[in-house]
Amino acid sequence: MPKRARVRLGAWSMERVNKGQQACPELLPSRLLALTPCPYPRMPLCASSSGKPSFGRGRPVQRKVVVCGDGACGKTSLLNVFTRGFFTQVYEPTVFENYVHDLYVDDQLVELSLWDTAGQEEFDRLRSLSYAETHVVMICFSVDNPTSLENVESKVHPLPHSTCAYLLTVWQWLDEILEYCPGVKLVLVALKCDLRDDRTVKDRLARYGMQTVQYEEGLTVARRIRASRYLECSSKHNRGVTEVFYEAARVSLTTRAKGTGGYGGSGSGSSGCVIA
Repeated sequence: MPKRARVRLGAWSMERVNKGQQACPELLPSRLLALTPCPYPRMPLCASSSGKPSFGRGRPVQRKVVVCGDGACGKTSLLNVFTRGFFTQVYEPTVFENYVHDLYVDDQLVELSLWDTAGQEEFDRLRSLSYAETHVVMICFSVDNPTSLENVESKVHPLPHSTCAYLLTVWQWLDEILEYCPGVKLVLVALKCDLRDDRTVKDRLARYGMQTVQYEEGLTVARRIRASRYLECSSKHNRGVTEVFYEAARVSLTTRAKGTGGYGGSGSGSSGCVIA
């Protein structure tokens, strides 16, 4: 069963902070980076877009969001900050974990089923099962790792049972999504934006002839893959995190569930948003 996390956004209790976890500050001003203009006021949980509190208005609309992307790009931290209110300082690889979170979007109560997936290659076949009955796939990359953005369109895998290390097949996150969930809405999200101008990160990348990913680069990829939204955020500083999920929920309300999952299975039958 998915873990149910119904917390008030913007104010986090210090009681929730454990070893290796950092409390999130109050929501800070952040610009919304989207392909299509969508201005809206900052909204607390259980508030309508008009800014007036709304309680118990009908049954919630269930939507599934799958979150995917390269391993260690920050997917789990993004989910933890949004649903639980803490930022984990110590990296722990995720296998698969589900969350359920309620929020109001345009006067509609939405129950988001959030699927956190493992980005490592060894979980490719298992991850394919997550795409069943999905409304939105959120593809994440990290601005301090240019390769994670390249892999949105060109992810490289060794050929199965190949004895030659140089025999590779080009595989993309986009390819995987289109194979198991054709027609699904996409949201491209840049994570760790607080590191974009970090001197240590920039010096490390410069040694390899690379630089941090700039906004225009992410926007260009989002347009190429026909993403419905392009957003940037920092989980560590809780900037733009809320907007990411509100926009994913808003996009999910415009579409029906897609995908059968790997091996032609019917999936769990529940709708939601998949974070990739």
